[in-house]
Amino acid sequence: MSFREKRAWATIFALLAVFLPYYIYMFSVYHQPNPNFRYLMHLAAIAITAFIVLECVLLLVARKLSPEDAGIPVDERDQLFAYKASRIAYITLIGLVVVVTFPMIHIHGGNWGFGMLYLGAIIVAEILRASMLIKQYRRGY
Repeated sequence: MSFREKRAWATIFALLAVFLPYYIYMFSVYHQPNPNFRYLMHLAAIAITAFIVLECVLLLVARKLSPEDAGIPVDERDQLFAYKASRIAYITLIGLVVVVTFPMIHIHGGNWGFGMLYLGAIIVAEILRASMLIKQYRRGY
């Protein structure tokens, strides 16, 4: 497995490991009669910080496991894989943002929940991007 594929796996793992528990816990805290938004912002800051730290640790481990592969410069094939994966993820992100915006306009609700839906759309698009990279590296084209 190449370093770039390991990096994509690390991104998927870090996103799921941090934001899946965050969303489950945030959902229960948000749906209280009077949610504490300061506490919710604190939780979001902790989740984002935990994601950054976990991603950096996983990238360092991946670099340590394949040091000869980590130093290889990006070639045309890698750039093509990144462009294809980014294109699919971008189209998905735009679609999800439109889907999230529709209930925001037509349903009366709190802004925090809608903001977390936007964050969820970004996370889903990033997981899709990393998944497409893995798929392309496994196929080889």
